[in-house]
Amino acid sequence: MPATPAARLTDMHVCPMVTPGTPPIPHVGGPISGLCAPTVIIGGLPAARVGDMAVCVGPPDTIAMGSATVITSGMPQARISDTCAHGGKIVAGCPTVIVGDASGGGGGGGGGAGRTASADMSEWHGFASIASTEVSRMTQNLIAAARHGTPFCELCYRKAKARGLSEDAAQGIGRRYG
Repeated sequence: MPATPAARLTDMHVCPMVTPGTPPIPHVGGPISGLCAPTVIIGGLPAARVGDMAVCVGPPDTIAMGSATVITSGMPQARISDTCAHGGKIVAGCPTVIVGDASGGGGGGGGGAGRTASADMSEWHGFASIASTEVSRMTQNLIAAARHGTPFCELCYRKAKARGLSEDAAQGIGRRYG
């Protein structure tokens, strides 16, 4: 995985999971809530690691994937685009702290093989990767819903559109069940 910004306490994740029912309840996602590493501060907040919790509508989500080479307080460091247990991804992090899995040069030797951090950073626009279009799209939709003060349920919206409802009606359903 290319180098990506480090995740911290309160950074957001998205969750595609849906609890069955009438109506179905989308999990949507939420902030990383802890425990995190209280002794490792990144951008003024505790570092998030594999095993740390994230707020979700259903049961709490857990960070399931992290850096193979950066260990924070005994656990792999979480980064943007790392996977959570419900199948979603972390979508926000500290843009000034980049965590990668490439090996570095040692003792004045050559640099690590593969891509450079500056090449990896060219893929990032704010907090969403262009390469990760699904996560980027979910992030943009969550930000737009928050900006307008409306709840959002993408699954409800898609089902309403599939039933042939108009754009306005489908958006209303997506927001009503968010």
